[in-house]
Amino acid sequence: MKISTHLSCYSSIFVILIIAHTCSCDTATETERISTPQERFVTASNAFALDLHRTLTFNSIRNLFMSPVSLFSALGVLYKGARGKTAQELREILHFAETGLSDEDIDLSFDHFLTNVLNSSKDYILKSANIFLVDRKLQLLPEYTLQTQNLYKSIYVTGINFRRDASQLVKVINDWISSQTNGKIPALLDNLDPNTVIAIFNAVYFKGLWEIQFDVKNTKPGRFNNYGLKSMAKSVPMMNMSDQLLYTSSPDCQIVELPYKGDNVSMMIFLPDRQNGLSALERNLTVQQILAFRRKMRRSRVNLSLPKFSMESTVDLKQPLTSMGLGGVFLNNADFSGMVQRGGVRVSKMVQKTAVEVTEEGTEAAAVTGVFIVPLSISWPRDVKVDHPFLFAIIETKTNLILFMGRVVNL
Repeated sequence: MKISTHLSCYSSIFVILIIAHTCSCDTATETERISTPQERFVTASNAFALDLHRTLTFNSIRNLFMSPVSLFSALGVLYKGARGKTAQELREILHFAETGLSDEDIDLSFDHFLTNVLNSSKDYILKSANIFLVDRKLQLLPEYTLQTQNLYKSIYVTGINFRRDASQLVKVINDWISSQTNGKIPALLDNLDPNTVIAIFNAVYFKGLWEIQFDVKNTKPGRFNNYGLKSMAKSVPMMNMSDQLLYTSSPDCQIVELPYKGDNVSMMIFLPDRQNGLSALERNLTVQQILAFRRKMRRSRVNLSLPKFSMESTVDLKQPLTSMGLGGVFLNNADFSGMVQRGGVRVSKMVQKTAVEVTEEGTEAAAVTGVFIVPLSISWPRDVKVDHPFLFAIIETKTNLILFMGRVVNL
């Protein structure tokens, strides 16, 4: 199909499928300090990231890996076409209102980050993309199309016949996902609702090498206390190094930052002091604390033991987003009149699939998010032994933007 030539340009995915129908972080102090729209935009994105992580991990003992920036970008595209109460819900959940961002600030910030931040360097691969697949029967508003092309870097493929070609499109989309994530995410869709009129994909992909790599010869079997219980300990490959690393601590956790080559992206590891302290850490972590931790970090001699691991997560986002206050986009009275010329559309499903692999050499991470829319300084070494559940985040260090976030509970 013609669509495949357009899809082959991108490396990971967020999906929004649109079908026609007939029918919390406290960021006040940080906001006051921040002066530029781009900094407030990062605060909004990171506050959304922590809200989402807390919601997805509430009363959960499962591993999780997700890309908040992928979902944030996709919801931003929806916000661009939302009106009335639907727009207000999106504005609240994305922290645009709290951080005082105007619609112009939001547009220009997305333009800046998609152009200048979420891109590759000679040392690492970091890609993001938006693509719209539009059914031949649906007409989008020209101004919406133009603005999402220019500001949100969206590519449009029109003339799609979802009803006739649904099964074929599943294969095309999954093949694209697999190829553009180097096989990290081989497929997202099992089927595609033939009533779909728009499919929007937002893709984020990262691959980087550690600035200071772990020596493979030092990787030894080590104990990881699954669920924070010594009785559930399991032997896992434990990577080890002793080096000058960025380090700080709080009364209840240690924080180590591992930069990737290129200086713009790092992994922050949050290790609770208590074996079973992960839930409390996740519940209380704020945007301000993350910024404060980064400001306090100093190069210290650290004896680091970190599990070598890989994981995949698939998350149905409808219920979590509804509990966060975004239930209106799923209802028949959802207002996306700033997107479509005639008729109404609503979101029927949102899903994100992610994969991450952490090795001695570095990290590879990919995210595919789908939205389906229907009608309607220390002189002695610090020992950081990551042998129990921990939190980690991959961040763009120049702006502090959280790209990926996860927790390891059991291996």
